Amino acid sequence: MKIKYLFLFVGFFELSVQGRSKILHLTFHKGCLNEFQRVAEIFDIELTSIMVPDMPSKWLDGQTTGNNIYNITHRYAQDAWDLHKVFFNQFDAIVTSDTGPLARIFLQNNCKKPLIIWVCNRFDYGDQASAQGKFPDKEYYELFKQATTNPLIKIISYTPFEYFYAGRKGIHIGTYTIKPCTLPAENLFESLVPRKINKASTFFIPPYHNDTHFMDLSKKCSELGIENFRGRYNGPQDLKDFKGIIHIPYALSNLALFENIQYGLIYFIPSKKFVKKLAQKTNFWFQDWHMNSLDYSEWYLEENAPLFVYFESWQDLKNKVKTLDYEKKREEILKFARNHTINVSSTNL
Repeated sequence: MKIKYLFLFVGFFELSVQGRSKILHLTFHKGCLNEFQRVAEIFDIELTSIMVPDMPSKWLDGQTTGNNIYNITHRYAQDAWDLHKVFFNQFDAIVTSDTGPLARIFLQNNCKKPLIIWVCNRFDYGDQASAQGKFPDKEYYELFKQATTNPLIKIISYTPFEYFYAGRKGIHIGTYTIKPCTLPAENLFESLVPRKINKASTFFIPPYHNDTHFMDLSKKCSELGIENFRGRYNGPQDLKDFKGIIHIPYALSNLALFENIQYGLIYFIPSKKFVKKLAQKTNFWFQDWHMNSLDYSEWYLEENAPLFVYFESWQDLKNKVKTLDYEKKREEILKFARNHTINVSSTNL
């Protein structure tokens, strides 16, 4: 039986290209690339994936480098189309993922191919620290608004915040949402975790902002008597044998979250009340905090509560680490992950 999520994701292409399946995927994010690659393997799609930051310098438009590749101005989109239009037109359909503006190359140049825009990091994301060109611009917003009514284009949110955020800017992209859900491929890999670490009795601390720069979460856990490791690792397979993950969220969602739940990894995270208390301190960071984004975050959606162990204080964390029924919790997470894979969304394309 076809997995519903995958059927929905690919069904638009099957309808639009009448059974042909030569698809181009352009992205700025490795996790997005891997997710759609697994979809393509299941459906035997002829997929060409391009991770733009991994391409040679200036590849996309012949001149832009560094973080300016995220600021897709009118000139940038035009140059990229002119440089690669023969290549782009070889495909029956196109997917763009991660940041929405990558789709401007096709929107601005009236591309006639079916197009899926999988918005994972704001439909108008740009690197505000870069000085080259003004982005986002008025024309870009108009292009995206037009895209919402184009039958050849499907805009899909990665998390509910995406359509809430777009709506606040006058762009109504619909509420269709697809979250990552495919099981990461089991490959031979070399662990980057030191052999001396006993994963079964150790908690992993991610290397993200709130776990390192906002506070030294590893040190805090050690003070609480919680054995932990923070360091390099080689993907979800390298994490799956840890006792759990202790994390202070900084983002609305992480691809790593959806990969890790497929292995039954247990996340201990501060409750919504406690994270708001932490946020009052200097250097705390959370995506689009000023827009009450916590309410739309995958970490705090009611439907995702079975995935997490929420702690109300540091003492509460210490107590829950000691008293949790780990086997029962892993089974609960694995059941959630299986159901998530089978039925991510009940909305029809």
